[in-house]
Amino acid sequence: MVPEKKVSVVKNYLYSLSYQLLLLIVPLITMPYLARTLGIENQGTFSILYAVSSCFVMFGCVGLNLYGQREIAYCKNDIALRNRVFWEIEILRIFTLIISLIAYFGFVWFNINVIGIVNVYNPLYFALFAVEIPSAMLDISWYYQGIENFRLQTVRNFIVKLAGLVLILIFVKDTGDLWLYIVIYTGMNLLGNLSLWITKLSSDGFLAVDKSHFKVHLKRSVLMFLPQIATTVYAQLDRVMIGGLVNDGNLQAGVYDNAEKIVKIALTVVTSIALVMLSRVATTYVKNDFEKAKEYIHSSFKLYMCLGMPIMFGIAAISGIFVERFFTDTPNAQLITPVIILLCPIILFIGGSSVFGTQYLIPTNRIKPYTVSVFIGMIVNIIFNLMLIPSYGAAGAAIGTVIAEFSVLVVQMFVLRKQFSPMMYLHCWRNFLSGGIMYLCVVWTGKLIDSSTLLSLIVQILVGAAVYFSLLLILRDRFVLKYADIIKHKILKTK
Repeated sequence: MVPEKKVSVVKNYLYSLSYQLLLLIVPLITMPYLARTLGIENQGTFSILYAVSSCFVMFGCVGLNLYGQREIAYCKNDIALRNRVFWEIEILRIFTLIISLIAYFGFVWFNINVIGIVNVYNPLYFALFAVEIPSAMLDISWYYQGIENFRLQTVRNFIVKLAGLVLILIFVKDTGDLWLYIVIYTGMNLLGNLSLWITKLSSDGFLAVDKSHFKVHLKRSVLMFLPQIATTVYAQLDRVMIGGLVNDGNLQAGVYDNAEKIVKIALTVVTSIALVMLSRVATTYVKNDFEKAKEYIHSSFKLYMCLGMPIMFGIAAISGIFVERFFTDTPNAQLITPVIILLCPIILFIGGSSVFGTQYLIPTNRIKPYTVSVFIGMIVNIIFNLMLIPSYGAAGAAIGTVIAEFSVLVVQMFVLRKQFSPMMYLHCWRNFLSGGIMYLCVVWTGKLIDSSTLLSLIVQILVGAAVYFSLLLILRDRFVLKYADIIKHKILKTK
């Protein structure tokens, strides 16, 4: 066993945040381009194909991603044990994903030849998206997250994703290039996952595994798989249900997909904390240092509230002008704005469930309550989707998503009421007040200046940030004051 190496949570958070932002910023750059070249309807078709393949990837992984990250975190300082656990889990992943690939082609045949479950019938599109499943076999990002090495995957995937962006801008030119866009998207994911193997094989190599452990790993991962079923289903089912319940050539699916991506980019700033803190809390939990684990959660909660509140109010305030400038003259782009506004509350709700669920319930092995919370969210989402999507399309799906995410957070807070009082939210009244005032100031600023230019949008964002954090300082928010003092001392030291 090697001595434990101290890993900076802040550095890992920044690596995780930068990579997660890249995964969403690349679509943010390509969204207006693809809306003009492919059309929002084709974007809707792509989003439905992505949703279907994601479900089969999820079923193929059977919870082994989160389980693998947690198990690697438990034994990260024992190199021999860590390597053996890695290969046991990876071989098991390959086997289960092969079964999923076979099931995927069975679904495609059924959808095209028997009953149209989703509003896509081109076998070429399905075949090209099938690459996502073998790509998932090669995805070992869970291993690097478990050993808290976020730098390697960040750098390598930065290169691959940026290359994919360039290829899209060069080769995708009109509505007939949807197949080419799918090739570039799935191909870049495959190359990104392959690149992570270079360092792994050169440093550790292959280690003989104990076949008797496969059953143990599978049984334990299935317990973590149950909540992932619900999470993935209600994250991806919206697009599928819109395509199935609204007969408009997948326009509403495209509207919802674009709106959700914009909100999720902002949400990434908050949820990236979870990927880093899961491994940190798991390691602390193994050492039986429960108070330290709770301390980490309290810090994450304060950070999530501090960042999530201005992001939620800010996106709502600038959504109209943002969509106008972002999609320019794209037909039907105006339909995206109200859906963005409706989705904004998920920034707070998903951020909260990532703190209490992903960062605490999972690493402390409280899988059952976590599973219950997300299954309730899935059921709520399906019910409201069936009620609202036929009449309101993408807007109905957005309302269903917000209610579902809120229900997940409420259940998790109820389960953890003894460890973390719901009063934590009331203690953050300064964030709510500052965010509300910031919203009014941003909207007012937009009315005072010419809000049709990109410069005015930047001014609104800067005004919002300045108002929000200034108010927190005036209201003596302890979290902001603490880090303001740290920054102040560092600046004084450099002089």
